[in-house]
Amino acid sequence: MAVSDDENNVIYANFGARTRVTRAEEVTRVDALSFGPTANRVWQAVTAQSDQGRIKRGRQYAEAGNVVELQIRSGSASASVAGSQNEPFHVQIVLPYRSPEELTIISTTLARTSNGMTRARRGLVDGALLDLLIAGDTDDLRFACDCPDHVRACKHAVAASLKLAEKMDADPGAVFQLRGMNLDDLEKMVLTDSIAVAAEATEEGSSLFFTGRPLPALPEPKTAPAIDDSDLDLLHKAMRSVSFTNVDQLRAVSDIEDLYDTLTDH
Repeated sequence: MAVSDDENNVIYANFGARTRVTRAEEVTRVDALSFGPTANRVWQAVTAQSDQGRIKRGRQYAEAGNVVELQIRSGSASASVAGSQNEPFHVQIVLPYRSPEELTIISTTLARTSNGMTRARRGLVDGALLDLLIAGDTDDLRFACDCPDHVRACKHAVAASLKLAEKMDADPGAVFQLRGMNLDDLEKMVLTDSIAVAAEATEEGSSLFFTGRPLPALPEPKTAPAIDDSDLDLLHKAMRSVSFTNVDQLRAVSDIEDLYDTLTDH
């Protein structure tokens, strides 16, 4: 509420009581997004090398659909980001180099991890493996853009990284594509390594001989109701071949239905 004092030409204004933010959680950061572990590693890297203003603008670019032609290659990802210029700017996200010997550790690690490939296909990759696949430190990921803003991670790099993170969240195989792998070939490599690990476990003096590894998760077979989805005409036909009369046939079918209901607690 504002009150005017014409005589002294003074305006008194009441803007309400002051408020204080007492907890860090009350401060909304523009880089706060919820991603899985693989995508989050990329998002953390770009936000650590940028600032709040560029992060905010980059998110706006990504959400407005300004990122086009996102491509994943072995060791890098690239994208074009449309901005205020006539031509889009080109962004590259470059991963740290990994030698062939280091890349073989990926399949070996998955072979030694219980449910390793199952978890990988769900996008669940442990920290040590993420260090190999992406980067161990946020500074190890490099961002390059041909725009005039010569900073470590410009708004176009933020926009491209956000779309890459979304791609990695939607497709668990994308993180392995960044290292020139696909899940099917990787599974074959893991199977070969698993045979070697099993042979190692049987050798004298092996630490795995008595302790072993955690048991894999129980399988989750697909289930479907039997009689509910069955063709009753075929059941009647089968019972007719072993029944003397139509009454016997009907009783046999009825008994089977009662037995099914009892066993399934229907």
